Amino acid sequence: MRCGNYWLAGIALTLVAAMLLLPSQAPAQTLRIVARLTPEAGRVVDAALLGADHLLLLYPDAGRIADYTLDGELHQHILREGGRELRFRPSACVAAPDGNLLVFDEAAHKVFFIGPDGNIFRGVDLAWPEPGGQLLALSSVGDLTLGASNVIWATLPERGVLAGFDRDGNHAATLDLAALLPYDPAVYTRAQLLSDGSLFVLEYHQGAVLYRRGSQGAFRRLRLAAPQDSVALPALQDFAVDDAGRVLLVTHSEEAPLTMLLPGDGGYQSHPVGLDLPGGNRRLACRWSAGMFIVWTRDETEVIVLEFVP
Repeated sequence: MRCGNYWLAGIALTLVAAMLLLPSQAPAQTLRIVARLTPEAGRVVDAALLGADHLLLLYPDAGRIADYTLDGELHQHILREGGRELRFRPSACVAAPDGNLLVFDEAAHKVFFIGPDGNIFRGVDLAWPEPGGQLLALSSVGDLTLGASNVIWATLPERGVLAGFDRDGNHAATLDLAALLPYDPAVYTRAQLLSDGSLFVLEYHQGAVLYRRGSQGAFRRLRLAAPQDSVALPALQDFAVDDAGRVLLVTHSEEAPLTMLLPGDGGYQSHPVGLDLPGGNRRLACRWSAGMFIVWTRDETEVIVLEFVP
C-alpha cells in the first residue's frame, strides 16, 4: 500500500445547459490515497468497500467476488455454494448501510445479500411488471444504487428507466429517464442516488452526467469536451458522487484521466487529479462507497482507494 496526497489544480470546462463549470478559485484540495493494490488479473466490473477495511471486486467471467484487505492481501473468494459450487456471474453491487453487500447475479437472475463475513444469506428476484400484469425476473441490470426507505434502484439501459424494488424484490417505483430527459437517442448506463434525493445519471452517447439536486425539478448537465484527436469516444467513461455532491469524472483524456468537480457558488469548479496511472490506452472505472472513491484500471487491474480531504 502506498499513501500520499495528490494536489488538484484548476482548469476550465465547457458551458453546457446553463450550468457553469468555472476554473477553481478556491484553495487547493487534496485526494489522499488510502490504499493502492494490484489484485488478481481479470475483468473487474464493479467494486465496493465493506466493513472497516475490506474491498470487494466483482469478477463475472471468473464467477467470483474477490475480498481484499486494504493492505493488498486476498482475504477470500466469495462463491455461490450449497454443497457444491454453483454458477455465479456477479455484475453489479452496492454496499448497504446495515453492513451487507447487495450483488446482482446474471446467472441466477437474483440480487444476493452478502454479510460482512462473506456468506450469502439471501437472494431475491427483481420482479419487473410487464404489460398485461405479468411479472418478469430481471436478467440483467446496468447497476445498483440505494434510495430512501431501503429501496433498491436498478438502472435498466435497454428500457431507459430506473426501477425501484423493496428488499423482497417487489416493484416499488419507476423513474422514466427517457421521459424526464429530452435526449434522443440516449443510453443511460449508470445512476447514483444521494441521501438527500439527488440523482446523477450517466448518458453514454453524450458522454455527460445529468443531475438533479435534492427536490429540484429540472435536470442539469455536466459535460467535458471530446477527447483530443478522437471522434468516436465520448469524453466520459464513468463517474462517482460523494455525499456532499462532489463528482469524480473518469475521462478518455490521456493528459487528465481523472477530474474532480466541486460544487460552489454559481456552478461546479473543476480540478484535474494528478494520479500516476499505468500508461497506454486506459480503460478506467470509479465508484463511491463507504466514504471513499474507488478507481480501477480495467486492463492492468490496479485499484486505488481515495479519500477527499478539504
